[in-house]
Amino acid sequence: MVIQYGNPLLSHDEVGILLNSAGLAPSMHNTQPWRFEITGQVIDVLLDPDRTLPAEDPSGRMTRIGLGAAAFNVRVAAAMLRYETTLAIDPDPDRPDIAVRIFLGSRMRTTVSPLGTLYGELRRRRTYRGPLIAAEVSPMVIEQISAAARAEGADLRWLGADAKHELRRILHTAEDLELHDEDRLTERGRWVGGRRFGDGVPASALGPLPTHPTLVRDLSAGFGDPDRDAAVFEADPQIAVLTTAVDDQVDWTRAGLALQHALLTATTYDIAASFLNQAVEYAPLRARVQDLVGHSARPQVIIRAGYPEHAATDTPRLDWHETLDAWQ
Repeated sequence: MVIQYGNPLLSHDEVGILLNSAGLAPSMHNTQPWRFEITGQVIDVLLDPDRTLPAEDPSGRMTRIGLGAAAFNVRVAAAMLRYETTLAIDPDPDRPDIAVRIFLGSRMRTTVSPLGTLYGELRRRRTYRGPLIAAEVSPMVIEQISAAARAEGADLRWLGADAKHELRRILHTAEDLELHDEDRLTERGRWVGGRRFGDGVPASALGPLPTHPTLVRDLSAGFGDPDRDAAVFEADPQIAVLTTAVDDQVDWTRAGLALQHALLTATTYDIAASFLNQAVEYAPLRARVQDLVGHSARPQVIIRAGYPEHAATDTPRLDWHETLDAWQ
């Protein structure tokens, strides 16, 4: 029999667990574009306008995906604490800065739910930009990862050989565009490279330079770093495109929920992932990616996945107190 504890207000320790977990979510260039407001047992995930990327993400699509991923982590931590949760995307027309509202329900005296079992993967999941070993991911594992995305209303389309060949061509075009876009490169320099404290991607987390063209993104955008090692990368990684049925703010947030559910599920199988999102950051190229997955699917994120050859490097995270706007 399930016995309810009732609905006490959140303790300081619980708030720390919930927001620390949220801050471990992936976001473009690790900008961590979220703020939080807590009222009783309602947690609002808000957009932080100072942490957006107007040159590289002018529509705000990747920012919304990051907010969705952070919201999913809150749900995972809440489930570990044995709270039931429900959520609403864009809950208040008068507060468009609130991307997700999470409602913590009754606390149950029962075993941790399946969502809560992912809590241990939050710190293990890191974006891995190094080479993958030559080992196939089994169809069973691929299905488990795909099922996690479907549970949040999105889909993962795994690319075959022909589609990956075409994706290489799209990526080459995207990388050439990046190298000649001064606004993007200037913005990139604010968040990527060098030493970083609290946010951004430090040089130590960029991974080695590939010795040959491969399906991996070099966030340095061609700027040399004499301290970076070189490595031989895998010839044929697993590539999946996360898609939604609709292409609006709600589905961008939903894509973030699905992305994080899929990534944490992959982590339970020791699978690492990085992103090839340069191919969906330019509208004409995103249309070409859509051709690869079907015109009824809207591509949101491109994932490179497999078993890592080395451990991933941590990226810095903001202290949760810095992201909390209000608590009452």
